[in-house]
Amino acid sequence: MQAKNLSLLFIVPILFFVGCKKDEPDNTKALTGAVLAEVLYNPYERITPADGTIIIPNTNTSYQTPGRAYSPKCFGNAGNTKFYFFRKTASANNKKLLINFMGGGACWSNNNCFGKNTTTFFNFLNDVPDLFVKVAFQGILDAGNSSNPLKDYDVLFIPYCTGDLHIGSSDVATYDDPYVTPDPSVYSHRGHDNVLSVLKYIQSNYTQVTDVVVAGQSAGGYGAILNYPHIRKVFSDGTKFTSLNKMSLVADASNGAVISGFFTTIVRDKWGSAQNMPDWAVGSNYLNGSPSIQDYLSKITTAYPNDVVGQYTAAFDSTQRWFFNVMGIIAGPGSYSDSSSYFGPGDARDVADLPKDASNTPSNCNWAINANNAMNATTGSKYYFYRAPGDIHTITTSDTMYGLVSNGVNFNTWLKSIISNVGSPITVDCSDGSGSYPCTDKNFGSNSLNDTLGRATSQDSFDNNKDLYETCFGP
Repeated sequence: MQAKNLSLLFIVPILFFVGCKKDEPDNTKALTGAVLAEVLYNPYERITPADGTIIIPNTNTSYQTPGRAYSPKCFGNAGNTKFYFFRKTASANNKKLLINFMGGGACWSNNNCFGKNTTTFFNFLNDVPDLFVKVAFQGILDAGNSSNPLKDYDVLFIPYCTGDLHIGSSDVATYDDPYVTPDPSVYSHRGHDNVLSVLKYIQSNYTQVTDVVVAGQSAGGYGAILNYPHIRKVFSDGTKFTSLNKMSLVADASNGAVISGFFTTIVRDKWGSAQNMPDWAVGSNYLNGSPSIQDYLSKITTAYPNDVVGQYTAAFDSTQRWFFNVMGIIAGPGSYSDSSSYFGPGDARDVADLPKDASNTPSNCNWAINANNAMNATTGSKYYFYRAPGDIHTITTSDTMYGLVSNGVNFNTWLKSIISNVGSPITVDCSDGSGSYPCTDKNFGSNSLNDTLGRATSQDSFDNNKDLYETCFGP
């Protein structure tokens, strides 16, 4: 979401109230005041953590005595320096807690950490009002919707401002912002440090909880997955948390189709994440092996077999397809150009459909095939995925989640079963559905190609009068 779009969210209500007449009846004034108060009311409290240390028992030595040091901060560009998180209290001494990781892309190079048209992560946290959390995020964060299975949960909302999928602990001196003189000497990927500051807060303020849901969307979905073992260990501290009943993980639009070397050259070396890998769950030197989100999730289900893990994606998620292509552009030859055409339209319509060989070569089909294969190969008796039709990116912070159906199963019904572990959770796959185009005929973004065909497509597929499923999974 661009800054100008966020600004509009707050300008529109102001224009509405400026237009009221001076001689309006008193009851109208009262109503206007009440509505204005509701619009401006923010249920989220901002919490700004300081540098500190945390002890997470029964983990590796770096998280134990005398404690793991952390330094919460944002990336370091203008308007994006100070980290803070938000708390929404549903009731006093609430026993239910939602920890939600915000999404917002990623960056790992001058080519996509900077630029007017090529910056690929949320890098202006300090420039938006705190109300953006209330206005921009609905779905599972919408306490006013009676259908929301998490409406009664307290919320700890972890903003995203580091470009590192919430798992980095590194200060990088090799970046160079071409639009800033003098350029700051160091930029920071300290997403994991930010998470540790939230966990420290939890240790002091949420020892009473019985039910915990960890969720995230897009980059936040990766943050929820990658930090889940750390969160799980915090709540496994029997000296502090004596009433915990159940935990679950909900990863939204974070399937992990990446180019070769991404986990080593970027996650390990650029973001400094090796020290943050939970060896008690995934083994030692994890990033030196053959890591993947599929493997990481399978290790979570092994380490915590009683926890329910739910993973969501649209079959042809346009943003994930686009980012897969961005990885290939940055890794490949060619000089940098700060233009909106450098990475192509953000809905991936111009990304090549082929190859479709399940390799790590970026293409629309390879992303869809790899994401599908990874979900089907993830293990765990309490792991379930929901593969929806279409190409819309993320679902759980939009109220469209209440009406989405895949293979006859309503998404919110599926989500309730994941959170409660009641009602026999199931895996849902649009490709098992009935009809002519069950994976493309709904839940797609509006553009000239999709709207004309009436299904999720791309330029390559459209030129052949096909949708993406026909191209990628057909003969």
